Amino acid sequence: MGTAALKLYLAKKIIETEDLELINYIKSIFDGEGNEWYDDLPSGVQESLQKGLKQSSAGEGQSHEEVMKKYQKWQ
Repeated sequence: MGTAALKLYLAKKIIETEDLELINYIKSIFDGEGNEWYDDLPSGVQESLQKGLKQSSAGEGQSHEEVMKKYQKWQ
């Protein structure tokens, strides 16, 4: 599903729902609320996350599929 189709699908679902809790949750995502968990993490964990994000952006590391294939024998 392309971006435009996905946006239309989600907009339709939001319009059709009567679930106020869900609507408020979606609103909080767009308002940037609920991200304070990151600030509560120890600085070492934050640094590790930032390092991992930089490595991922640089194309370093392995995809989820590669990791799952490598470790599937332990499932």
